[in-house]
Amino acid sequence: MFVDEDCQVCLCHFDYERDKGNGYPEAHLQIHGSSPALDVLRGRGASVKALDKLHFPVGGRRFRPSLEDVIEFLVVEQLVQPRAGWQRVVEQGREKFQEIQLAAAIRRHPDIARRVLSEMEGAN
Repeated sequence: MFVDEDCQVCLCHFDYERDKGNGYPEAHLQIHGSSPALDVLRGRGASVKALDKLHFPVGGRRFRPSLEDVIEFLVVEQLVQPRAGWQRVVEQGREKFQEIQLAAAIRRHPDIARRVLSEMEGAN
């Protein structure tokens, strides 16, 4: 997310890189700016990276934020002016994304899916 039209001043970026391989989380957030808390740690001798070099995990491969989550963030925090009907479009996109991720999670863990469905049937 850039705050200028030339894309020179970055606020933050959400990244998803499958099989990243360098120890950083596949889905992560990096925030550009300064952090007085990190400055305090550095003052105590800690070897701490700059804020924009930290990779904050955000849910992993299946449960990462969607583009719709980022759009909602921008609107709710009043960083952009939304178009009429934005909530409906965002919710539809989010629902589709979540269905895709759920199907993938079920394929990866069919035993858990069977157990949960069995428990649900037993509760009825």
